[in-house]
Amino acid sequence: MAEKAAGSKRRRIGIVLSYAYTISQVIVNLLYVPILLRGIGASEYGLYQIIGSVMAYILLMNSTFSGGVTRFYCKYFAEGDLRMMETTLAISRRIYNYAGIVSVGVGAVAIAIIRIVYSDALTDFQMIESAAMLMILIANLIVTMHNTIDVAVINANERFSFLKATQIVSVVVQPILIVLLIQWQPFAISIVCIQFVMNLACFVVQRVYRGRILHARIKMHTFDKDLMRAILKFSSGILMVLVADQVFWRTNQLIVGFFFGTSVVAVYGVASQIYAAYGPMGTAVSSVFMPRISVLYHADKTGAAISELFNRVGRIAAYPLLLVLLGFIVFGNEFIAMWAGEGYQDAYPIALLVMVPYTVDLMQNLGLTIMQVENKYAFRGVVYSILAAVNIAAVVAITPIYGPIGAAACTGFLMFIGNGVVMNVFYAKVIKLDIAGYWKGIARVCFPLMLFGLMFYFVWKTNGIVIGGWSEFALWAIVFGLSYLIVAYRFSMNGYERGLVRDMLGKISRFVRIR
Repeated sequence: MAEKAAGSKRRRIGIVLSYAYTISQVIVNLLYVPILLRGIGASEYGLYQIIGSVMAYILLMNSTFSGGVTRFYCKYFAEGDLRMMETTLAISRRIYNYAGIVSVGVGAVAIAIIRIVYSDALTDFQMIESAAMLMILIANLIVTMHNTIDVAVINANERFSFLKATQIVSVVVQPILIVLLIQWQPFAISIVCIQFVMNLACFVVQRVYRGRILHARIKMHTFDKDLMRAILKFSSGILMVLVADQVFWRTNQLIVGFFFGTSVVAVYGVASQIYAAYGPMGTAVSSVFMPRISVLYHADKTGAAISELFNRVGRIAAYPLLLVLLGFIVFGNEFIAMWAGEGYQDAYPIALLVMVPYTVDLMQNLGLTIMQVENKYAFRGVVYSILAAVNIAAVVAITPIYGPIGAAACTGFLMFIGNGVVMNVFYAKVIKLDIAGYWKGIARVCFPLMLFGLMFYFVWKTNGIVIGGWSEFALWAIVFGLSYLIVAYRFSMNGYERGLVRDMLGKISRFVRIR
């Protein structure tokens, strides 16, 4: 009982720190992106977005195997099998060694392709710069892959406080160093250099923590071919999903860059920064539940406990997601004008076209974790691969006519089909989650809040309110946020959720009194 209580406490702390990490990312981006746009210019920022889009595909090698490593390590951790825990880490290290060699070759091919495809869009200097950026990012990838082993151990032990603390420090310090460097060297390559240095520092700290504090060893007791095949088979399903995800998140920028050049990519890049900051609002909760779901899966074969957890976490995730989404609908235009400056107005509809369907996926993000634990992730890969292929064809056809907004509209529609329709049928029919009950609960959360958002938007627009600066923006944001919270507490939250709010407010009150 004591261990269960301790685990529950660690998860609550993990959720709080995950949101703290997410909020710190949002705040940093608010300050960071406009400084980058002004510090290196739209053309260099567009180049950074293009190289980032290319690199995102190479990074799939890490993301592909990280899910398998975490899944099997958590499995043996839950079973208390120390021998297989150590062997899993050793096999994972071998896989990453091979993947590192492959990534170098893929990077060389990517450099050659960029020189061909973007020969008219990039200057001679940008061609050289792009090659150097890719080489640095490949080195960064190799570090990240080996760091995944340490992160898997830290997650399995539910040491979320340490993990999120290092991530928060990184997300705050990294942009500060970048801003300082671009004052001296205002180029896109300056950004990736600092990213590599910070990633290396996190790797060293987390490697020491894994070995010295958690005492987790990497040892090949016997080369378990079955385990290696299981990791690779599991990872193949993840790979399909990740490739498809990158098509949705990154390929549009590559296509826009091909037709319109780096400056227009910068507009899409501003929008992508907004919905990229939005994403962690949903994943912040689900990311701490992998160990817990592993235990439930092996203890409760009926799936009732997992289904109940899915519904409860989905409702909790909905509140911050709707706060950000509705707030952006109301204030988004004014925010982009002040944040990014003139010339980036199209970023508002681009961001919205992606954020609205993305919300469905984020509220159900725990479902992806459940699919990984139950080893049924391959289905999502098949679905998203089909939709990704359709997305590429549609975006290539539409972008020359309707520009980046048309590209975003295609992607948003297909995301809704995948997340809102197909995956919900799969969750209900195959995973046996209570999807009908889930959406009834979500409807009770969403309806009062969406009604509030529409009323606020109507009042805002009909009165022609103009924001004169950041101080006025902050004031209106506070008014909106407090009104949202009151409506949520009064009309959307159930007894359990109100209890969580009261408990949090009580802890804050006690902390203030102590101080």
